[in-house]
Order: sequence, then structure tokens, then C-alpha cells
Amino acid sequence: MQTNEPADVKTAEPAAEPTDVKTAESSAVATRSKRRRLIFLLVFLLALLAALGEEAARRAASVQTTGEEGAFAYETEGFSATITGLLDKTATEAVVPEKIGGRRVTKIGPAAFADCASLTEIKLPQGVREIGSNAFSGCVSLKTITLPASLEALRSGFDGCSALTEIAVAPNNKAFRSVDGVLFSLDGRALLRYPLGKTATEYAIPDGTERVAASAFRDCAALTAITFPASVRELGGEAFLGCVALRSVALPDGLATIPSSAFLGCSALAEIKFPKGLKAIAPHAFIGCESLTSVALPDGLDLIGDDAFEDCVSLAEVAFPKGLRCVDAGAFGGCVALKTVVLPDGVQTIGGDAFVGCGALTSVEIPASVETIGDRAFRFCAPELTLRGAAGSFAEEYAAENGIRFEVR
Repeated sequence: MQTNEPADVKTAEPAAEPTDVKTAESSAVATRSKRRRLIFLLVFLLALLAALGEEAARRAASVQTTGEEGAFAYETEGFSATITGLLDKTATEAVVPEKIGGRRVTKIGPAAFADCASLTEIKLPQGVREIGSNAFSGCVSLKTITLPASLEALRSGFDGCSALTEIAVAPNNKAFRSVDGVLFSLDGRALLRYPLGKTATEYAIPDGTERVAASAFRDCAALTAITFPASVRELGGEAFLGCVALRSVALPDGLATIPSSAFLGCSALAEIKFPKGLKAIAPHAFIGCESLTSVALPDGLDLIGDDAFEDCVSLAEVAFPKGLRCVDAGAFGGCVALKTVVLPDGVQTIGGDAFVGCGALTSVEIPASVETIGDRAFRFCAPELTLRGAAGSFAEEYAAENGIRFEVR
């Protein structure tokens, strides 16, 4: 019997891939691998170059040189230059270049123009970011100066610039501004420097000013009166030192401290209104205020600092306040017109030399709260000096040890 099926059936097998397809895939894999290696190598090289560049920049920035070019001495560090001096001390004008020694001028160094007595004008370029201490000290002929827009730090107070009538500031400066030639911080809260050459006899500090900077009015010889707004909360050290024509001062009530040497040498100062909130008078604050005849210190004052009223030779009367704790060393030394002193309860310390040389001082009342009286506190006072206090007090013991008359009160 015959069947319809074929005698021999074979299962079909997959066709073999062509050789050229396998070769293409292998080539693609190899290409991708090479590309990855190349990318890795490129990233490595870029990182290496960046590191080498940073090292080169660091080394370049650490290189220092000095030299002279044109009218100036200079030094460089890295990519910046500092003007360190003017070669011709008799020059009347100095125009500082933007670049010197192949570097951009970014700083005027300390004392760079100090004692250049003939200079009437100094022009500073854009790019200067800092002016060092005493940079213009003693430039007695300098009349005006404009601070560039780039300036960020001013460490010079223009000391001795007796002809300077205006401190101008270029537009767009982000640290300073000028108000009628007076230098302020940009926000107007700090009065930084009043030009010495201004001839006005009176000046009203603008409302909104909170701080009068150190040496801000130092040696301003023409000023006889200064008006403070209620906004002022802080005075810097030596703020009015050497203001020899200043006659009266009414300090604002928000002021807690009169700083060191604030009115030192103000020989015409005859009247001071102290602020109600005053807590401390710092050392040397009123040394040599020869015209002061009396002071009424406010209640709450805690400390009268070293030499605070030394050599106030006309000072005949001092009203010492409630709350006073300490009269420091030399505080009233040389006050030859002072005749009587009444210290309030609560005073604990009278420093050494506190009243030394008070040749007219005949009577001092010392409360029982006093625990310390320093050496020579009453040396060279009137021969008839009498200390008065409680029986058995430290004051009585001190008087006995130092041969001073004592009376029980």
C-alpha cells in the first residue's frame, strides 16, 4: 500500500550568518572600546593640564619683585602691583598709572606718599582696591583727592593733610561716598573722615549717622562746635584728638562709651554735656583739656579710665555720679585747680596716682565701699589734705599708713 508521505523528510536548519556580518559587529565593539579609552585618556589629560595650570598660577602668584618705573617705586606679587613710593619728593602732582612693571596697580602701600609736602594733587586709577595705612600722611599741600570706584579698603586717615578740603568718591563705588567733601561709608551710617583743610567753624553731623570713626575729626583746627544727631551710638578712638578750637560738645544720649583719647588735647573745650546712658570714660579721653572748669558726670557711669582727665588744669569741680565703681590710675592727675572730691557710695577702687599732683586738693570724702587705694593716689596734693570716711574703713587705714590726715564723718 502506498502512502502520500515523502520517503525521507529532513528538518530545516537555520541559515548560517554571513561572515561579513560577524566581522562588522566585532569591528563596532572594538570601535566603541577605543572610543571609551580615548575619552578616558582625554579627560585624564584635561584634568592633568588643569592641575598643572593651577600649580603654575599658584607659583606665579607667589613671585615677588620690586622695581622703579616712571615716577614710582613699586613691588609686584603675582599679577598685581603695589605703589610703594614716589621717587621725586618735590613733585607737585602724582598720576598713578593703571599698570606698572607689567602688572595692574591694585594697592597704594603703607606710607607710599608720606611726607610728600609739595604734592597738591594725586590721581588714582580705576583698579586700586586698597590704600594702606599712612599712605598720605604729612601731605601738607594736598588739596583734593578722588577715590576710585574700585576702592574697597581705606586704611589711611589723611593725617597731617592740613590743606585737604575735599575727599571725593568716584560714582559707583560700593564702599564709600562723599557728602559735601566729607567721607562716609556707602550707607551713610559711618562718618569716616572730615577733611582737615575745611575752614568752616561749625559742623552738624547728618542725621542717620551711627558711628564716628577713629580719628575722624583728628586735628581739625578750625572747628569750634560740632552738633551730634540722636542716631550716633559710637565714637572711635581719637575721634576729636587735637581739635584745639573746639569749645563745647553735647554728646548724644545713646552713647555708652567715650573712647580712648577721644578729646585729648582739645585745649579750648570748656563745656561738655555727657550722655545719660554713659557707662565708661576710656583712658586718656580728656587729657589736656585745659579750659574745662567743671564736669557733671551722669548717674550710671561705672568707670573713669586711666588718665582720663589728666592735666585738665582749670578743672575745679567734679560731680561724681551714683553708680561709679572705679576711678582708675591717674584719672585726675595734675588737676591743679581741684579743691574737693566727694566720691559716692559704691566706689570700690581708687587707682594709683588717681589724684597725684592736685596741688589745691584739701578734702576727699571716701565711702566705706572703697576696698583699694593705689600707690601715690594723693601724692603732691595740698599739705593740709584730709581724707574723710567711716571709722575703721579702708580709707582710715590707708591714711594712717601714708601719713595723711583723716577725719571720721
